[in-house]
Amino acid sequence: MLTSQDMHAVSPTAVRNMQQLIRPYIRHTPLLRSKAQSTADVYIKCENLQFTDSFKIRGALSALHGYRRFEPDTWHHISRHGVVTCSSGNFAQGLAHATAELDLAYSVVVPEGIPRAKRDQITRYNPMAQILEVPYATWRQTMTTSRYPELPGFFLASESNPYVTLGCATVGLEILEDLPDVDAVLVPYGGGHLAYSITSLLRASGRDIPVYAVEISTGAPLTASLRAGRPTDVPYEKSFVDGIGASFVLPAQFQRLKDKLAGVFTVTPDEIASALASLAFTDKIVCEGAGAAAYAAAVKHAGAYGWRRPCAIVSGGVIDPNVLVRILATTASLAATDAPATTDSLAAPAGQHS
Repeated sequence: MLTSQDMHAVSPTAVRNMQQLIRPYIRHTPLLRSKAQSTADVYIKCENLQFTDSFKIRGALSALHGYRRFEPDTWHHISRHGVVTCSSGNFAQGLAHATAELDLAYSVVVPEGIPRAKRDQITRYNPMAQILEVPYATWRQTMTTSRYPELPGFFLASESNPYVTLGCATVGLEILEDLPDVDAVLVPYGGGHLAYSITSLLRASGRDIPVYAVEISTGAPLTASLRAGRPTDVPYEKSFVDGIGASFVLPAQFQRLKDKLAGVFTVTPDEIASALASLAFTDKIVCEGAGAAAYAAAVKHAGAYGWRRPCAIVSGGVIDPNVLVRILATTASLAATDAPATTDSLAAPAGQHS
């Protein structure tokens, strides 16, 4: 019988057991070969079609069901006092859905000035959610320390909880099941937990498949930190891409990942916009900016790296319809006139880590 200690290790057995535990509540999302022209057969893992439109629901459900199954004392505390997390995006929404399904109290710490649309998404999934807006410095500290002692609920860390790790790793397990000869995996890098989870699973499975993180040029702290050999802050510029891009890396995540990744790519807002349009027009896939980042990098670098069947994770589909329409109209117009896009033309408010 598996114990909580077994389930805290990223092993193929633990990930498969977590997959079975959450299977009734998630989708095994499609893995499709892109129809766009490329030097390789680029595959896309469509987490934009997941419940709550993002892979984040996997980790949220894995944590709650993991504690209920394997750690009754913690589950008793959760049942009595609820769950607290720190997020400004898709994890907040995924956990809202999960806590509503299990009838748990839920509080989420968000940075001041969070867009109204994001608040509405959280309360759409859980109308009873308590949303606490805090100064950005407090939000960053909460993300970094995974603590918010002012609230009595159990703090569920989106970027380090071991059950969340197993949930994220089920994305990698599905890739191995559906594309056994995958020769590279590209992952959008926000907080880094998806990249860590998939890399850990592949290594534990004995598969020598390189995993690359993908950042946006307007906020690429992982690239700078790897170059410096330590967590390093960078300037951050807002764009329409709000699931990745930040001024800082989480120090603990950086330490876990720095020797595991095959590399990190940086793509521009224009390249992401073109990838988003290609996915929409050619593959009929609607996704968010962060979701198109890995695909942009896969198409851009496939030839140089000699990949035959790379897989780009389309991490989510949460995008403002007005932003999407503007990007698609802009890219279609530029394609017709063969004119270069400009970053300014695609600028839009964005957040930080999801």
